[in-house]
Amino acid sequence: MKDDLIVTSVRYFETRRGLGYECNTNHKGIKIWNDGMGGITFVEGTWSLIKHYQHLRDDDLEKLIDNYESGMA
Repeated sequence: MKDDLIVTSVRYFETRRGLGYECNTNHKGIKIWNDGMGGITFVEGTWSLIKHYQHLRDDDLEKLIDNYESGMA
């Protein structure tokens, strides 16, 4: 299931503790977030949409973002 989730855009924003980001994906209603406050990167959306991606770890999500940024998406 991991292979069918692709990052399609990234929006960065500054917080008082660092850099946060919001990523759109190829699945409507599923986003990848990092709030920039020192926590992990996570999948966001309604449970019925994101339950298939809850197994993805922080590292997996960061790799999806890296693939997008390197032009491999």
